[in-house]
Amino acid sequence: MKVGYLGPRGSFTYSAAANFFKEESLLPYDSLTALLEEQRKGTLDYCVVPIENTIEGSVLPTLDLIFQTLPTIQAEIVLPIQQQLMVHPAHAQSWRETELICSHQQALAQSQVFLMNHFPTVDIEQIGSTAQGAQKVADNPDKRYAAIGSRAAAKQFGLTIVQENIQSITENETRFWVLGAQPVAGNMPHGKNKATILFDLASDHPGALYQCLAIFAGEKINLTKIESRTQKTKLGEYFFIIDLETPEEGTLSSVLDQLKEQNFTVTLIGDYPTYLPQVRKS
Repeated sequence: MKVGYLGPRGSFTYSAAANFFKEESLLPYDSLTALLEEQRKGTLDYCVVPIENTIEGSVLPTLDLIFQTLPTIQAEIVLPIQQQLMVHPAHAQSWRETELICSHQQALAQSQVFLMNHFPTVDIEQIGSTAQGAQKVADNPDKRYAAIGSRAAAKQFGLTIVQENIQSITENETRFWVLGAQPVAGNMPHGKNKATILFDLASDHPGALYQCLAIFAGEKINLTKIESRTQKTKLGEYFFIIDLETPEEGTLSSVLDQLKEQNFTVTLIGDYPTYLPQVRKS
């Protein structure tokens, strides 16, 4: 079995994947685009992608790529996220003199209060993943660089953590989706099953969105999230993504039929178990 993740080893996506799959099956990718393309082509059996964070909300590039490729969600993993500031060991005592901080845009955003308080004038570089940021610091021992990422990244690249848990809030978590063609079970504790659908409004008229949501309300289905994203065609054209608690057997099929009867374009992209927060390998 081959499982792709946003790498390199030591990223938070790696931690989510390693909690769910055997480590020997994991393959790192430098970008979400490359990762999802390989999964679409069938090169990978599964891939693990970040979808939403407590502080920064949805990972929008993931949502947009999922709309384009329409994979199937087989599981959701929720992982506690603690951001660490790390430097090369040679600069551990002088970390306040850091000249560049590099990390993934989500990690930078989750740590923005700390950065404003401690490094208001230091250059910030967005990079493909938190682990890539750690790797850049390790590869430049003569530079006063710092990275923001996981404890696993610091260990992987031999860096020293000089400030711990710098994220803006304590209860910081990220949701990850496991995408693949076949169901797969993890050995982690799990909560309620969820389902995710994509839909377009039948036409642009008053009450169009209400007509859709009224169907869910009529069936007493709890929606856990609804979000709109541009279709990247022209201004004013959007698709919607809805997460919901999976209702009793048969109800979801009935809802999808009702939506289609009203000419909504609807795609079910997953009816899957959710796995609760883990701290192992984070």
